[in-house]
Amino acid sequence: MMRPKVLLLFEYATLNGGEFSMLAVLKELGQAEFEFVAAAPVSGMLTGRLEGCGIKVLPLTLRDGNGQKRSVEQINSHLVELITRVSPDLVHSNSLSMGRTVGRIAGRLPMRCTSHLRDIVKLSKAAVSDLNRNAGLIAVSNATRKFHLEQGLLPDKLQVIYNGVDTDIFRPAPESGILKNELGLGDAALLCANIGQICLRKGQTLLAHAAARLAGEFPEANYLFAGQRHSRKRESAAYESVIRLIFRDAGIEDRLFCLGFRQDVPVLLNEVDLLVHTAHQEPLGRVLLEAASCGRAIIATEVGGTGEILTDRVSALLVRPDDLEALTAAIRRMLTDSEFRSRLGQQARTFAVEKFSLPGAAAEVCRFWKSFL
Repeated sequence: MMRPKVLLLFEYATLNGGEFSMLAVLKELGQAEFEFVAAAPVSGMLTGRLEGCGIKVLPLTLRDGNGQKRSVEQINSHLVELITRVSPDLVHSNSLSMGRTVGRIAGRLPMRCTSHLRDIVKLSKAAVSDLNRNAGLIAVSNATRKFHLEQGLLPDKLQVIYNGVDTDIFRPAPESGILKNELGLGDAALLCANIGQICLRKGQTLLAHAAARLAGEFPEANYLFAGQRHSRKRESAAYESVIRLIFRDAGIEDRLFCLGFRQDVPVLLNEVDLLVHTAHQEPLGRVLLEAASCGRAIIATEVGGTGEILTDRVSALLVRPDDLEALTAAIRRMLTDSEFRSRLGQQARTFAVEKFSLPGAAAEVCRFWKSFL
């Protein structure tokens, strides 16, 4: 019996939360239920990861040679030609933006189209109309679903399926000291990490300001930023520079470590004392799932789907976005009480295993796709 062919469309070639979440599902499912084919820009790391899952990757050309986005007509023609050539049984977009793009041409395709919604962003009426042309939509949290229902997405098309985390890869492990050795720090150092793309939405400057306030109280505290800035916009570059300036002006530039993109996040999470997640908006933060699964102490802003992963003072400390006083107090509490950090981390691990296991998430996505074949 032939397996149904699913064409997966990726807007970007970079590896961020949405790409890692889909890769985890594909690895868990293997090729037993479906024949997967992917289309993605070929310039980044995503292609190699997909091919590592045994998936053929076709070039998706959404931008011209100068990096400018191609016209709507050009993109539509390109997608129709690519999808017709692959002739899948189902087309699935891995992002809201890609889902909108495919929605524009869904009426010209013989197969059904579905999409993930991994963002909480304001949509135009045209975007809502395009997304509603998909046969089904996956929201990664109840907060994401509620937000988009209020914008006009059709409720019968919108299903919540949480991202899953591999709790065997992301699991508690004793600190080895490897990270402190890499950074040239002693055993007494405390490590506070922020992991994620460097961008305005992630709110990293708030952590920088809190570090400056706590500099005298915790001279042993060091701050790690693991992630890249992908945007080339002037304001994004300036934002990244501001993080460094805040540390420099506070006289603690030597306690700032910008690690860039890391492929050893499970190791990092077990080497740090605290994860601080300062996002202004977060549909369902993947690094929060990973940190919880590792049993790590977490401070996070209570936005989007974060409250569906973590419970304040039970499995994490949750603070209001942009509340410097609250964030500073939360970091102070965590750094002064190692038993408290350990207790919250253990509770976070328990909840992650119970609610966000990868096999369960992959099975739900599988059932979702099968319902449209």
